[in-house]
Amino acid sequence: MITVKKKSEMKTAKGYRLKNSTHDLIEKIQLMINVNKDTIITRAVKLYYTEVNNTKKFRKRNQK
Repeated sequence: MITVKKKSEMKTAKGYRLKNSTHDLIEKIQLMINVNKDTIITRAVKLYYTEVNNTKKFRKRNQK
């Protein structure tokens, strides 16, 4: 039987490749918090962005 997905349910291919060690870490996190890989990667990138952005602001303040 063929199922039809709604447009909002369709996923876009991301096209990125990760190291095996990164895949292992993602799987460990999946088991801990029970979410899909895309959610984990999205959250991780947002956290990293926030960290980099805060570090950049901190450096600017110290340069003045």
